[in-house]
Amino acid sequence: MLQPFSLIFYNTENFYDTVDDPFTMDDDFTPDGFRKWTENRYKEKVKKLTNVISEVVHPEFPDIIALAEIENKTVMESILAGMGMKGGKSYSYVHYDSPDERGSDVAMIFNTRTFRVLESHPLLIHLPGVEDRTRDILYVKGILPNGEQLHLFVTHFPSRAEGRELSERRRYFAASELRNAVYKVTAEDPEANIIIMGDFNDTPDDNSVDEVLGARKNFKDINSLRLYNLLYPRYSKGMGSTYHKGWVLFDQVIVSGNLLTSPTIDCKPEYADIFNPTWLLHFDRNNRPRPNRTYSGKYVGGYSDHLPIYLRLFLK
Repeated sequence: MLQPFSLIFYNTENFYDTVDDPFTMDDDFTPDGFRKWTENRYKEKVKKLTNVISEVVHPEFPDIIALAEIENKTVMESILAGMGMKGGKSYSYVHYDSPDERGSDVAMIFNTRTFRVLESHPLLIHLPGVEDRTRDILYVKGILPNGEQLHLFVTHFPSRAEGRELSERRRYFAASELRNAVYKVTAEDPEANIIIMGDFNDTPDDNSVDEVLGARKNFKDINSLRLYNLLYPRYSKGMGSTYHKGWVLFDQVIVSGNLLTSPTIDCKPEYADIFNPTWLLHFDRNNRPRPNRTYSGKYVGGYSDHLPIYLRLFLK
């Protein structure tokens, strides 16, 4: 009998606590800051996002929940508490404070009954010639219920806030560092099971993902040492995970070829998807959908400016 094992990734859109951190640029997300980020708004965000987490692979909770735009351990503890109130027990998390000047990190929650963490550390991204700091990439190695090892990378590439062309070099560098980290894993174990989940701030066709990272879009003649973009089939149909003058797919799940050919783990492109129920969407006056954000110019009390993505595996 096959055992399901599910992973999700969710960019939570500026999930800060309400306390001012003197070492980061989080002043806007305080009760007296520009965003008027009050305790009630914070608690509402916890409630909304834990509800999303509980529904992505309903009726189960995901085994692994990778997150972006998390400020600190206070936020992580709040999410775990919210999951616990909905029946999500036996969960722990991995989080490291990154050097990002806004205090925005990636993190991972995992079910301690179905995933045993062996090792974790942040991969520091030192952008050459750039004063701005950026998020770490989170690396976690662990054991699945069937005894197989899994290598996970959670990433949030530098944003396009200054425009695509100006910021493109930063994403190239982040992709290169991620590619080097993957090489280190496969050099030690050519049959490594690798999953990369994150917000790349680029699409599957952009050079950082397609060329630098080398995430393939064709699933014929699988090479165990190459990487494959499982959400490319959705992207090719015009689906997206966030909205910028139209739907774009910045959030992606990429796996090693070995995972696609493993005799003990069933993994296929059709097992990856975007979670996009209507209750996660906002419809404009022309009935065009987009993510129902927390802030859209002002506080609107939605979920996030991104939709979650997920992958279901079946263990043999």
